[in-house]
Amino acid sequence: MNKLIVLGLLGLCSLEDVRHRQLTIIYILMFGIGGVILHLFVPVCSIYSILCGMLPGAFMLLISAATQGSVGMGDGILLVVTGVYLGGYANLVLLMTGLLLSALWSLGLLAFRKKKRKDEIAFVPFLLLSYVVMLCGGA
Repeated sequence: MNKLIVLGLLGLCSLEDVRHRQLTIIYILMFGIGGVILHLFVPVCSIYSILCGMLPGAFMLLISAATQGSVGMGDGILLVVTGVYLGGYANLVLLMTGLLLSALWSLGLLAFRKKKRKDEIAFVPFLLLSYVVMLCGGA
């Protein structure tokens, strides 16, 4: 059940990120509250794993604040919520794989002169692709 919820959340946020270049925080927070409630009734992982899972998102929020928004706050909040569902290790794998995929894509865009160095790209679709890779790998 958690896998479908995370897949739905990332899919919804990916569409929004591609279309509008921003995320609606209320949807993400609703998924987060739902995740906490779900863990109260059907605990999948420990509270420590949930808290560790939230750390990559908190780190992204700090980076967003430090760079005055070069990294979107919505991306950090989304990673906090995925940490509630995935736990520490899986959320870190999600972030690292997403960063790798987005770096490769950006490198290709730069090489073919489709984007400039300071241009923005949507990050959430890479998190979605990263999660699909994780699911196919049996995570």
